[in-house]
Amino acid sequence: MNKIQLSELLEKYANGTCTPEEMDAINQWYNKYQDTPDYTDTLPTNERELLKAKMQTAITAKIIPDEAAPVIVRTIYRKWWVGIAAAAIVLVLIKVVFLNNALKPDHAAQPVIANLQVTNNTKNILKQLLPDSSIVWLSPGASLNWPKSFLKASRNVAMKGDCFFEVTKNPNRPFIISSEHLVTKVWGTSFRVHDGTDNTMAKVTVLTGKVSVSKKGSAAANAGPKLIANEIILHPKDEVVLANNTAQLVATKQANVSDLALYKHFNLSFENSKLTEIVSVLNKKFEVNIRIRNEELDKAVMTADLNDLNLPEVLDVLKASMKLNYEISKDLIVLKKTN
Repeated sequence: MNKIQLSELLEKYANGTCTPEEMDAINQWYNKYQDTPDYTDTLPTNERELLKAKMQTAITAKIIPDEAAPVIVRTIYRKWWVGIAAAAIVLVLIKVVFLNNALKPDHAAQPVIANLQVTNNTKNILKQLLPDSSIVWLSPGASLNWPKSFLKASRNVAMKGDCFFEVTKNPNRPFIISSEHLVTKVWGTSFRVHDGTDNTMAKVTVLTGKVSVSKKGSAAANAGPKLIANEIILHPKDEVVLANNTAQLVATKQANVSDLALYKHFNLSFENSKLTEIVSVLNKKFEVNIRIRNEELDKAVMTADLNDLNLPEVLDVLKASMKLNYEISKDLIVLKKTN
C-alpha cells in the first residue's frame, strides 16, 4: 500500500466509512510498520513536535467517544491510538510537505510577530534580556519595546528614556534602536541612549564598540540595516547630541563617560566586610555616589565573591543578602533598610 492509498484509507477511517476489507488493510499496515521508525524522525525536532502536537489534538477530537458509545470507542483507543497518531502524521506530510509547492499561494502572508514591552516604574535599574541574549538596563522611567523574535535581516527595538545596551555581536544582523528623536544602528557594543518625550536633549554615548546615529525620519534612519554616507559613526568615548534648539546632530570625541562607569564589569571580593566598607569600594570602582540612609545598615556585614558584575548587579546582590533596597535620583544612589 503506497502513501496515497494510505492517505485515502485513513481519511475514510476518520470519517467512519471504512469497509471491513479496508479495515483489514489498515490493520495489516499497522502490524507491519508499528515497530518501524517513522520517517518524520528525520525532520528537525521543533517541526516534528509541532506536527505531532497538532495532529494529536485533531485526532483526539475525532476518536474520543461521545457519551452514546463508550464501549466501542474505548476499544478503538486501546488498539489504534499509537498507529493512528503516526499514520495521521504521514497523512499530514503527504498533504503539506509533498504537495506544498503546488498549493503555495503566489504571495504568502507574512507572519505576525508579537511585541513585548516593559516600563521601569521602580527607582532601581531594571535588567531586560532580549531574544538574541543582548541585555538592556533601563533607568527609572524608561521603557523598551521589542519583538518576541527578531527578523532575519535586523534586530529592531524601540525605547524611551535612559537605557544602557550590551548588544550581542552579529555583523550580519544589525541591532537598530528607534527612540523619540534618533535612530541608532549597532554593530555589537555597549552604549547608552538617552532620549524621551520629556528630555531637553537626546544623546548617544558609546562605551565600547561602534554605532551609527541619525535623526529620526532622515534618509539614513529609513535605510534600515544598511549603513549610508551621512550617518554619524561613534567609537568608544564618542558622543552625539541633539538639542531641542538645534536641527543638527553634534558629535564629540573623547566625551566624559564617567557616568557610564556603573555598567563596567569588575571582580570584587568581600570578607566579613561592613556595608560602609563595601560602599566605599563601590564608589571608587564605579565612580558613583552611594549613601547609606539607616544607621542599622552601617553595621551590616557581608562575605561574597562577586565576579564580572556591574553596579546594578552588585546592588541586586546587596538587596537579596542584606535586606535593603536602593533608590536612584540623578547622580545619587541611596541605600535604605527594608522591613
